[in-house]
Amino acid sequence: MLDKSILIAETLKLAAQYGLTPCKPLILSDQANLIIHMSPHPLVARYAVALSVQDEKAAHRTLERELNVARHLHDRDVPVLQPSSAVPAGPHKLGGTRMTLWSYATAASLKPIEPSESVERVCELSLAMRDFEGELPLLGVWERACHSAARLRIQTDPRIAALLEAFQRTDQRMRSEALSLLPCHGDAHANNLFPSSEGWIWMDFEDACLMPEYWDMASYVANLALFGGFDEPTFAYMLRYNNVAANPGAFGFAVKARVLMSTLGNLDYALEGYGDLGFATRQLELAGPFIHELDAYFGQKLK
Repeated sequence: MLDKSILIAETLKLAAQYGLTPCKPLILSDQANLIIHMSPHPLVARYAVALSVQDEKAAHRTLERELNVARHLHDRDVPVLQPSSAVPAGPHKLGGTRMTLWSYATAASLKPIEPSESVERVCELSLAMRDFEGELPLLGVWERACHSAARLRIQTDPRIAALLEAFQRTDQRMRSEALSLLPCHGDAHANNLFPSSEGWIWMDFEDACLMPEYWDMASYVANLALFGGFDEPTFAYMLRYNNVAANPGAFGFAVKARVLMSTLGNLDYALEGYGDLGFATRQLELAGPFIHELDAYFGQKLK
């Protein structure tokens, strides 16, 4: 594991190199990514610690792609967390890892976002991603779920076994030549829509990839629907939305795939000691019955 103190020291050196003095590094997050606010400057250093340990060259490609996606969305007037423009955004190689520089967004206390606004925002995001011309990994976020599914096959819980069967069928369809894949954010859940002093902005673009239609909408609503059911306000609004009504089967497939990915991925990480086992267990309890409801609902819609 990379030494956090070394990365903080490298942040100070970089700040001095660009004349950003004085600089007081303030840690905003210390998980897979080490995120440091270079206070008092409106700049954030984001170290891809976990990715760099696994494969530094792959980490460089991922961070470069993340910057390009953010710039693409900004050019299309989608509110996003922006890469640094005052100093080179990177990726930089520092302290044995890869790092990018971003504008600092001040958190604000905004009123809860209404279902109609959240759906409009995720649709705006999804539409803007359609013409992204940079290279994107095929089924990027889904491939991680496949690794989780493989590790979970040793489990004896019948609920896990049932989900793995559903996952296998879904995986076969994911890889079907008949299924069109589109550029998407990849992980457009509600926590990646940040309440800033300038309003709601999208962030965290490292999972951008080619996925089935409606993937970003499904990413936003899947856990909300899993815990809240069909009456959950945002999910209920999506079900009535014109965009979804045009192809309900494709939307239902995306939601089902996202629920499976989230449930199996979180359970795998929790059992490995990296996640919230209580939350993952609750997802496991709900996922089977919810997927049964999805199949029944969208099966009726397609008749």
